[in-house]
Amino acid sequence: MPPLNGERRLMEVGYFALIRADDSHGFSAWDTNEQVGLINFAFPSSLWERIRDQFFADNVCFFDHPSIEKREYQLSSDDRERLRQMGNDLAAGHWNTTNAAAYLLVVLALLDNRDRETSPYPAMPEWLTHALRRIETWPNFVGGVSEFIRIAGRSHEHVSRDCRRLLDTTPREIVNRARLKWASMQLETSQKEILEIAHECGFENLGHFYKLFKAHYKSTPRQYRIRNGISQFS
Repeated sequence: MPPLNGERRLMEVGYFALIRADDSHGFSAWDTNEQVGLINFAFPSSLWERIRDQFFADNVCFFDHPSIEKREYQLSSDDRERLRQMGNDLAAGHWNTTNAAAYLLVVLALLDNRDRETSPYPAMPEWLTHALRRIETWPNFVGGVSEFIRIAGRSHEHVSRDCRRLLDTTPREIVNRARLKWASMQLETSQKEILEIAHECGFENLGHFYKLFKAHYKSTPRQYRIRNGISQFS
């Protein structure tokens, strides 16, 4: 994806962004031989303003965030399919303000629920919520624990202590889950070799990647890929 307001963003499977009218943006494929599928829903800014005044008057949220980092999400396959079907229904019907508002409200509700899933604990500090969301995107997790600590903006001891206290996990486990999630999407949707995927995730040791992947998904990367219909690469 070419620069969005001067910043390059990598659009992996499930990438979702809220684009404002004054944003400068465009799209391009990583590999000219690969196909790119996009869903674009455009509407007047006044529609968001009316929805914001009615439902989100007391919050700075969604399109009102100046930073793109707070306006981008990674959606699950179930969420993507739900939006795709609704988008098809909207495109097949009569476009009007009522239908557009209904679709936008569902999108915002989905994103709001996703934010709550990312921060299930009332005491979750904002810096940790931000770090958890950012480490899920490539290439942030490639940098490992040190990059997670840098994004969090706290000391290693502070981050480790709060991860254990609030999430019952460690920074390394958080980073590895993000890497494996991205690897699974690559196995499902690309024809990259497994070694290449492992390296792109930040795993220098292929055996270690296999061990973690099998423990998490109960199958090897190759078995996972075959199960999802891509078998020509090992």
